[in-house]
Amino acid sequence: MSQVHSSASGWTARRVLVTGADGFVGRWLIRALLDRGARVGALIRPGSTRPPKSHWDVRETEVPVASCDITDLAGISKLIADWEIETVYHLAAINTNTGTDASPYRILETNTRGVYTVLEACRVAAKPVRVVVASSKEVEDCFLPGATRRHHPYMVSKAAAELAARAYHDVFQLPVALVRSDNLYGGGDFNWSRLVPSTIRSIFQGETPVIRGDGRLRRDYVYIEDAVAAYLAIGERLGDPAVQGRLFRVATGVGTSVLEMVQQIVRAAGAPDLQPRILNEKSDERVDTFYAPELEQVMLGWRNQCSLAEGLTRTCRWYHDFFKKTTTPR
Repeated sequence: MSQVHSSASGWTARRVLVTGADGFVGRWLIRALLDRGARVGALIRPGSTRPPKSHWDVRETEVPVASCDITDLAGISKLIADWEIETVYHLAAINTNTGTDASPYRILETNTRGVYTVLEACRVAAKPVRVVVASSKEVEDCFLPGATRRHHPYMVSKAAAELAARAYHDVFQLPVALVRSDNLYGGGDFNWSRLVPSTIRSIFQGETPVIRGDGRLRRDYVYIEDAVAAYLAIGERLGDPAVQGRLFRVATGVGTSVLEMVQQIVRAAGAPDLQPRILNEKSDERVDTFYAPELEQVMLGWRNQCSLAEGLTRTCRWYHDFFKKTTTPR
């Protein structure tokens, strides 16, 4: 069973701001915070189209939504003051980590300047504000001596954001924690370039799933509700000086190859005889090392609860229901 919906009186009536609230993790996190009694505000980028009712939690009317540029210090500061925010979950980011289609300037502005803008707004707030900053496993190559992988603007932006957060804690004692997540999956992820949603969509469209590489690359996959449970556990403990300034990793410690993952998805989707098409294309993807979350177990009482088979079953069920409500899978 997932940890997300367990009771935690510490959240009751706590005022929480979630940036990037219309994203995959943001929607699940908001739902979990509401279930625990928090008073949640959502921040989305200007011009963002809020998810249709079928994408958003049915309790969305409980969540006030503001639109503000994440690099607007005055705007973020006013929002924190007006909503009397006590805890910020900073999830907003441009999550383009390959290719040259996205502007490097926009990635760095959003992912780096956006982080220190939020941190500064929390630092100068009239009342103390705790911050949980979402990072990425992509940053690890930036900190490894001798790493030869090419530095994409996304990984650099996230690495710089981590350093900024550390500075705000080390020098100004801002109660902030960092979260690096492995590959998150679950219902409601509409980034069709990712393995899990793209494979599921192909199956429900009656198409053959495609593996662009050779299928041997191994990744650690974490079910979204387990990841949200980790975020909540960190937020609950941010008053503890031992937690402040820490980097936590959301991982299972178990690697699964791309081919194995696709095979498990087709079974979970009820199409066990479907064989993927393997393109054997070369890529500049990272080579993962696997992290056993022992620190997280000790300091947060967290470990993943949902097996890969169960998580994929839930995920396929979610998309099955979603596609039934839409005319054509997007």
